Amino acid sequence: MKFSCSRDALINALSIAQKGVSNKTTLPVLEGILFQVYNNQLVLTSTDLEIGVQTSIPANVDMDGEIILSSNLITEVIRKLSGEEVFFQKDDSNQVKIECLLSNFTIKGFPTDEFPEFPEVIEEHSFVIEAGVLKEMIRGTIFSVAVSENIPVLTGLKMEIENEAISLIALDGYRLSLKKGKLKEPIDGSISVIIPGKSMNELNKLLSGYNENVIVKFSKTQIFFEMGNTQFTSRLLEGEFINYKHIIPTEKAAQVKVSRKLLLESSERAALLAREGKNNLIKMDFNIDQLILTSNAEIGDVFEVIPIENQGDPIKIAFNSKFFIDALKVIDRDEMSIELTTSVGPAVIVPADGSDEFIYLILPVRIAEEA
Repeated sequence: MKFSCSRDALINALSIAQKGVSNKTTLPVLEGILFQVYNNQLVLTSTDLEIGVQTSIPANVDMDGEIILSSNLITEVIRKLSGEEVFFQKDDSNQVKIECLLSNFTIKGFPTDEFPEFPEVIEEHSFVIEAGVLKEMIRGTIFSVAVSENIPVLTGLKMEIENEAISLIALDGYRLSLKKGKLKEPIDGSISVIIPGKSMNELNKLLSGYNENVIVKFSKTQIFFEMGNTQFTSRLLEGEFINYKHIIPTEKAAQVKVSRKLLLESSERAALLAREGKNNLIKMDFNIDQLILTSNAEIGDVFEVIPIENQGDPIKIAFNSKFFIDALKVIDRDEMSIELTTSVGPAVIVPADGSDEFIYLILPVRIAEEA
């Protein structure tokens, strides 16, 4: 193996490939990045057996070949170099010589026999979505993925596609997040899969700074996201997702229109004291034209009043402040609507204009009746 490439391009490619490197493994090869050179390109591949990342850059190839190099070491070495072009040469004992200007390194690599093969697409399901749309959908749902693995499917995001409509759904037993988007072109039929939350977190990092189209493909057990010269793949979760549509109330006792900005700022102030309390609670008293928001802790109290439009009954209710604020932070509307059933029933946050772009459901916290 003998080749050279741009140092800047390699630094960028290594930062992408590192997203798939395993941090906890008993297999040394999974702590490395697979370097392959052929057809005047350098292909970098990494995997932790759940996700995989593959990206390529142009290279001047004198001799094809492949080697696995320690991810952390090779990344630090390339970053410290000061030249514009880096030269690589591997010998028969898997030693790799790296040259750049007056710098020379020799690094011990690993043979590639035990490195897992990058999965191949074997089914013809695919669609195209704008990167910005996909990023907003992940951002709008990922925080509701379950952390506990008691119900494995809830550690993932459900992706539903029909025609040109795509939805991501996450729920953890206390809240539900649903965000909708549109594909570039409609598909035939429908698709429903569950993608691990960890995978979607890593995909979201890869999408940062990428603003073109994303091509999404499937196999029976994998999902593939193609972003220019980079491919990201993840295994799919098996099992039946909870029927989330049955959880969302169809009737409401109150429908409250409120400014998202005012409610978020007020909730964040109240949360300063809620964090000091036992249950992280903020209490809300919805009247006809105002919302009284309070929080109590041993160190003090907070009392806020926000103007609202309430089409329905007055209701007193309490929420975990973090769950409530998480939802408000990702809504990009000036006004939203909060639909309430009872003081112990779920609250549903939807767009004030009646669209179905997002749905956030939060279960309240029962509190003792005040005397």
